[in-house]
Amino acid sequence: MQSSEKIKDSTPKGDSFNEDRDEIIQALHEIIDEEYGDSVIGKMIAPYFSRKGKKLRPLVSIYTYRLIAGDDAPLRKLFPILASIEIAHNASLIVDDIFDKDELRRGDLSFFVKHGTFAALSIAYNLSAFVFDLATRTKNAEVVRTVGKAASQLSSALFLSKDLQSNQMISEEFVMEILKRKTSSLFLSAARSGALMATDDLEVVNEMTQLGEDFGTAYQLRDDFLAIEGTFDDLGKKPDSDITNRFQSLITVEAFKHANPEDKDILQRFYLKNEEIDPELIRDILIRSGGTRRTKERCLEYKTQCLTVIDKYPDSETKTKFIKLLDLISFD
Repeated sequence: MQSSEKIKDSTPKGDSFNEDRDEIIQALHEIIDEEYGDSVIGKMIAPYFSRKGKKLRPLVSIYTYRLIAGDDAPLRKLFPILASIEIAHNASLIVDDIFDKDELRRGDLSFFVKHGTFAALSIAYNLSAFVFDLATRTKNAEVVRTVGKAASQLSSALFLSKDLQSNQMISEEFVMEILKRKTSSLFLSAARSGALMATDDLEVVNEMTQLGEDFGTAYQLRDDFLAIEGTFDDLGKKPDSDITNRFQSLITVEAFKHANPEDKDILQRFYLKNEEIDPELIRDILIRSGGTRRTKERCLEYKTQCLTVIDKYPDSETKTKFIKLLDLISFD
């Protein structure tokens, strides 16, 4: 059986993005089968790309592209971008799970748990390199540059992220820099690449580039919030891993700023001195100090900035879908 035969859309029926996700799955189906066929690697990665997922990043590419070019603009020429963005994202998740020691991903065993750390690192490296091949298929030098920059930022984020577990207080500026490299960069690349395929108007391209970055920032801040106040169903993995791994984030930055003296002392002992303290107590402090609330507010500010850009465009099916996509960044 060819590996592509295993790549199926497993998203729920009735989802307003299903038709567009079908296009993304089709792009992955064709490109992964062409590159890997029935090889050992093909068999290993096919199930990883078939399982349920939001496909947010390639959806941002589609909606950016069609918001500018029109609802009926053909997506075939966007296939290399859609595949490259989703492949880059999943390659980064394979490495992230090793780094974070997360044994579950989307409710299933992580790649490194199934296949071993050596295989996971090797496959992630291979997929990351393949992304550049896909970018060149657009025959657009600026798209290749955009994809390359995102890949560079993603790889540097992994190295810099180690300091989020260091025994020192992390600044807001450093946290936001890591966030933009690790998450926002790929959303930025998705939006900018879609815009570049739709127009030569640099002003429009730059505006969509900023929209992509703001979308990614909002999405990551929501994830950070859910890592403290969310559930397994929200994340597809245990929601307490950020606390047990002592990862600092914007939430912890805000908590250190606004916690009462007693709670601040507990946070310092836990994050800066590695003392064993009940994770539930740390969670309570992060919440009651206002850390999660302020992070939620920042998230919604970035979301509003995205909506302001989209609102400039005339009403269309794509505009409606783009707004619904942003509505996924919510706290209901």
